[in-house]
Amino acid sequence: MGTEPAMGLAAAERCDDFGWHPRGVIDPTLVAETLSHPYFGVGHAWSRSAGYTLTTAPARTYLVLTMDGGFEFDVDGTVIPTDPGTLILLSGEAPTTARTVTRTSRYVWYLEPTFLQPGKGRFQYGEPLPTTGAAIQTLMTMTNSLLQAPPPPTIAARRHLTLSFENLLAATLEESAPRRSKDIGQLRDGLFMAAQAAIETGFRDPAFTVERLARELAVSQSTLRDTFKQMGASPRREIERRRLAEARQLEVVERLTTTERALRSGFSSARQLARALARRTAGPD
Repeated sequence: MGTEPAMGLAAAERCDDFGWHPRGVIDPTLVAETLSHPYFGVGHAWSRSAGYTLTTAPARTYLVLTMDGGFEFDVDGTVIPTDPGTLILLSGEAPTTARTVTRTSRYVWYLEPTFLQPGKGRFQYGEPLPTTGAAIQTLMTMTNSLLQAPPPPTIAARRHLTLSFENLLAATLEESAPRRSKDIGQLRDGLFMAAQAAIETGFRDPAFTVERLARELAVSQSTLRDTFKQMGASPRREIERRRLAEARQLEVVERLTTTERALRSGFSSARQLARALARRTAGPD
């Protein structure tokens, strides 16, 4: 719906609404952005650690693309690990839990399939598939666009969109590589999660910029931007988002002037904080 990604407890609530019910302690660094329709849902998230119970829904198929890090899925008593660059389809009929095994970024989807069934395509439920090719890139681009746009206004439009998504997924499965591969875009080396960790450490310093972040990670700024683009974000927006989250937290827990709150959050001035708030109110750039 064009909303900003939520963080911590707010992100956990979005996951819960999406059908991924959080288990255990909520990771305060959890970030999630989701969108649900009657026939399908799309989203992406990243966190240091997380555990979930998936809603049991016999007509539903869940999909998880592990971009970086890894999951362990328990599907009706069978434990299935996933690696970076793998796509897994899960039957909504089987009781399923999910647990990240390290810092993990992922795309998540669900749909009520029409023609896409095990045995009729190149997949089985619970089988991690390596992903390469144009179809998976298009699927991620479509997801990012849906998360930043108003929902389709009619039932017919939503149905057509669902079928388009299902066809893209079928193309992705057809393009699945015959051997295991951990390559997917720029995220094969853990760059995205390394950037998240560096931002968490450095965002309170007003001198912490995208240029400095790239320098700390020993990559070019273009490589860094391409990596964030895969998750529908940008390093500049992520640094600003983290500073805004800190400023809002300080507003709740401490009595500070606007200037004090801005400086302690990593902004160079109260004016810069105000401009950042205005950009978020206006919507994603």
